[in-house]
Amino acid sequence: MVEQLAVGLDVGGTKILGGLVRGADGHVLAQIRLTTPLADGSAEILRSLVAAVQKLKARADDYRSDRIVGIGVASAGHVDWESGEITDGTPNIPGWAGTSIAANINAATGLPVCCDNDGNAAAWGEAWIGAGQGKRSLVAITLGTGFGAGIYDRGHLLRGERGGGAELGHIILVPDGRPCNCGQQGCVEAYVSGTAISRQAQHFWGPTATTQEVFSRARMADPIACELTAEFARYLALALLSIFNICDPEVILLGGGIAAQADLFLSQVRSRLNRILGGRRWSGEQIQIAALGERAGMIGAAGQAIERFGLRHA
Repeated sequence: MVEQLAVGLDVGGTKILGGLVRGADGHVLAQIRLTTPLADGSAEILRSLVAAVQKLKARADDYRSDRIVGIGVASAGHVDWESGEITDGTPNIPGWAGTSIAANINAATGLPVCCDNDGNAAAWGEAWIGAGQGKRSLVAITLGTGFGAGIYDRGHLLRGERGGGAELGHIILVPDGRPCNCGQQGCVEAYVSGTAISRQAQHFWGPTATTQEVFSRARMADPIACELTAEFARYLALALLSIFNICDPEVILLGGGIAAQADLFLSQVRSRLNRILGGRRWSGEQIQIAALGERAGMIGAAGQAIERFGLRHA
């Protein structure tokens, strides 16, 4: 059997994470990290992505580059899966909307390219080799600066008509509530995200307060930090309740930087859900921590390239 490889790229507002991934088992053979060049627009980001591909091929001296079947790109924003174009951008990557990622990278590298929303790619990665392996349906949530999500069901992802499916962070949680950067008010993301936590903390500790500071203070039993953490848990539980009812998944996986602090809030989330759903079809134990960490989108994007471009019986 010929070993098939793929390049996975995850484009975020601060970093580009790239990896050469083995198709048989999702093992990352080589990995690089670049700073996302936001100042010079989409053309410079595309050049960085192409450079990342070339560096990964150059570093993979022990692997034949002709076995790379394709490139998968995970990106924030709404992404047209068929064309690989960003149909609606994100404030974190100015000028990204309208960028034809797949066509440009294909022209520069000669390799076939697919592109998907980063939440979708993370869900695919977790379903492929992560904490969702063997599950028929799951929702993967990325708790970071925002609230990203992907919905996986029986081998398929919910992408929507224009690549805007699974935007669970923009379900209205509190009518006429806090403003969200999407233009709505009261979104899940405005209450359940790193940005939401830090903004609340700044009311108490000044404009430099961070999410990490809240969790650090909570570990020292600071009463304000503990209340902010409890508030986060309450809103997360309510968001997950709606997600359960919308998606009916086997499991919800929590990833992203905030998930690393789950020992501070996950038991509260599970307890609240058990009180609401106890004795019915769901329990708080169906909320688990994702396995792939910050590499979920990168690995998932590579897995999507293997699925789309790989030789099934190679």
